Amino acid sequence: MAPAVGPRERRAGAGFGPAARLGSRRDFQRLFTDGRKFVGRSLILWCAPPVSPGSKARLGLSVPAKVGGAVKRNRLKRLVRESFRLNRCSLEPGDLVVYLRPGCAWDGLAAAERDFLELCRKAGVLKP
Repeated sequence: MAPAVGPRERRAGAGFGPAARLGSRRDFQRLFTDGRKFVGRSLILWCAPPVSPGSKARLGLSVPAKVGGAVKRNRLKRLVRESFRLNRCSLEPGDLVVYLRPGCAWDGLAAAERDFLELCRKAGVLKP
């Protein structure tokens, strides 16, 4: 018997494959130098228009060691990736880099998603 899948997991294009990631140093540098910066409580967001027309939103993560040990950093990265994955269809096409700030203390996905979407709304990359 297959496990029940909720409506959020069934969204079209809700994966986090290679096409959804920023991978090269050049992509990160482009966002840090040419992108717009938005500061939130727990994270900082850089955003820039897509490199190629017709592409969807892509995500890059930067987590400093000051955030905590490896286990905590990896958990926080998973929460940001999942927030992005669940809301990718609601984001304008473009590139995003999320930098987690030291002191980030999310207790679960709901808090991470709330902060991520709040900053995306502030940046204007969330579709109306």
